[in-house]
Amino acid sequence: MPTHPLVSPQTLPFFDYTIVGAGASGLWLALSLYQQGLLETRLLCIVESDSTKQNDRTWCYWAASPSEPDEMVSKSWSSIFNPHDLSQRSDLSPYSYHHVRSADFYTYIRQQLAGCLNITWRTMTVVEIDEQPANVVVKTTNDTWWSSRVFISALPARRNVQPTSSNVVSAFLGNQKRKKKALILWQTFVGWRVRTGEPVFDDTCASLMRFDIAQNGSTQFMYELPFSTTEALVEITRFGKHPLTRDEAEAALSEYMLQKNISYQILEEEVGVIPMTPQFDVQRKYLNAQTRLIYLGTLGGAIKPTTGYGFQRMQAYGKALASALKENKPLPTMRRSRRFRFYDHLLLQILFRYPNRGKAVFQRLFETQPVSRILRFLDEETNLWEETLIFIRLPIGLFLRSLISYYFNA
Repeated sequence: MPTHPLVSPQTLPFFDYTIVGAGASGLWLALSLYQQGLLETRLLCIVESDSTKQNDRTWCYWAASPSEPDEMVSKSWSSIFNPHDLSQRSDLSPYSYHHVRSADFYTYIRQQLAGCLNITWRTMTVVEIDEQPANVVVKTTNDTWWSSRVFISALPARRNVQPTSSNVVSAFLGNQKRKKKALILWQTFVGWRVRTGEPVFDDTCASLMRFDIAQNGSTQFMYELPFSTTEALVEITRFGKHPLTRDEAEAALSEYMLQKNISYQILEEEVGVIPMTPQFDVQRKYLNAQTRLIYLGTLGGAIKPTTGYGFQRMQAYGKALASALKENKPLPTMRRSRRFRFYDHLLLQILFRYPNRGKAVFQRLFETQPVSRILRFLDEETNLWEETLIFIRLPIGLFLRSLISYYFNA
């Protein structure tokens, strides 16, 4: 990164810590720093470019009990409609599926941090992060300051770079050498929170993957998370080489609601794009205790590339990182088990090369496996025997071709 030969850090404002990006990963870390007592004598700056953060997204996760704090959970479901046969209900026991509105999350974290006088909130766009020999200089469109450590969950703004372009990955990876060609898909989601004029939803059961919609050359499905008999989040999700357009998404959502043959109003809307790629997987288990630039969230490998889930991992990482900072120990990363990284790569290869087969793979998975095993597998908590039981029931030829592509980078 470029240096600032005419800028002396002594003439700039100083913060011990700077968190770039006030999303889930940045705010979980801020809360952990506060709870660990690290902000009693140290200064923290949280810088976020979006001044309108309210209910801009949904976070969901499964767990035996809600992650603390459980008051953020707006709704939980103990069963889902099976993606293989939507007439069947599948018990999630011992898990439940939990829903968190981002507005509730932002409000809770800010309330918890409100009493800390050593936190400064800034709404600015970061344009440069410059690591110098003894500090890190943070430059925004409005101001410049220096920090001992900077935690990055959002890349500095770059001109002529689209947020859904492979340039985003390239900007993060820089000149790092990778043995494999970049494998990148995009998970696009567009959701409506709707209210109907009459009861139409079963609020005791969620739908996580409804494949009874057109695939349109990708792997795409509908979510339906009912909060009551007259209110639900309906959302289309696509795994594809190209993001779902707004027009495509709204047409699919309109068709989905039309089939219910009932009047409705749209209360809220959420839109997002997540990179699905092994390129963000972390190779090292620990960083040096004096490391000054630490990546969070997607950039730090928090998101499982084949699902897009990462809310719980972000919370756990915030706690682990704050604990290491407090004890001046080597800093943990979010490195995952090598074999689960391998599994993700195989599935991403299939979704990339054979997008028309994604529906069959997922439906076969839910046809042949207990849902609790699938969820433990996605949590990377299964053993080799359980994983063998999963893979031998999936289309073996498809995975063998993916395996060949993996080793020969074909």
